[in-house]
Amino acid sequence: MEEFKNKEERSKAEGEGIREEKHDPSAAKHELMPEVSSDSTPSILNPVRTAVQPGGLKPSTDMEVHHHGHVHDKKKWKEYVFQFFMLFLAVFCGFLAEYQLEHTIEHKREKQFMRSMVEDLEKDVTAIEIETRRILQQQAGLDSLVLIIHGGNMEQPQVSKMYELQRKYIGPLKLTLVNRTELQLKNAAGMRLILSKQAADSIIHYWSMTDLLYGSKESINEHRKKAKDISFTIFNSKYYEDTEFFTFDKFTAEPELISKSSAALPEFVNRVSHVKDLLKYEYKLRLDMQADYAKKLIRLIKKEYHLQ
Repeated sequence: MEEFKNKEERSKAEGEGIREEKHDPSAAKHELMPEVSSDSTPSILNPVRTAVQPGGLKPSTDMEVHHHGHVHDKKKWKEYVFQFFMLFLAVFCGFLAEYQLEHTIEHKREKQFMRSMVEDLEKDVTAIEIETRRILQQQAGLDSLVLIIHGGNMEQPQVSKMYELQRKYIGPLKLTLVNRTELQLKNAAGMRLILSKQAADSIIHYWSMTDLLYGSKESINEHRKKAKDISFTIFNSKYYEDTEFFTFDKFTAEPELISKSSAALPEFVNRVSHVKDLLKYEYKLRLDMQADYAKKLIRLIKKEYHLQ
């Protein structure tokens, strides 16, 4: 009897437990929810399947997981060589393009320098031609002054002529050739842009000739200065008329020498004669050589660089 009673109590207790579970909807709802880990998210491709176990109401979740593996085929060594070759080719082509661009820019600058050089040379030729005509006039004037002094006739007409000639022709030479392109080529290391060796050598030689011409000019100016210093002891500046413009033959009275017997007169005429000879036999020749070489250089540059 007791055993039967115990069985009856156990079955009653189990029945009450089942009723409690049926009357707790929140618990049943909680147990019906599948347990999903944080690492896996349900999707259309991975449906969650819920199954009820025969021995109870707790569901079990069976999820189908599709693994998408990233499989890379092993590259062959030929592919690496090909990729390296293509990269090298791209870098090399970029280098060639940059080199070609730089070469084009430098060639353009070279031609601009040569065009500027031709313009300077043409101006030099004009300046030299003007200087040559002026030198010829000075030679004639100084020669007349020497002849008067050597003639020994110191009458008033001759003295007046001496006053005029010494003031007009005993002055410094002022020739200056154009050095615009020369300064640019020297200061900016532009000579390296001159690819024509013949043109570069000829330009350098022209500059050397210019230095020699300037040297001759300075030497003559030094002798002129000494002759001018001596003239201050021979000619009296009070006889020159004070006018708005510088004149040579306008006098306030009949001019006279400070001293006709002065020992300074022979030294003065020697200085003047020496200046005349330097103008004729040195400076004039250098002017002619400079002009001729400038003209040859112009023709050479125009031919080498196809300039008009």
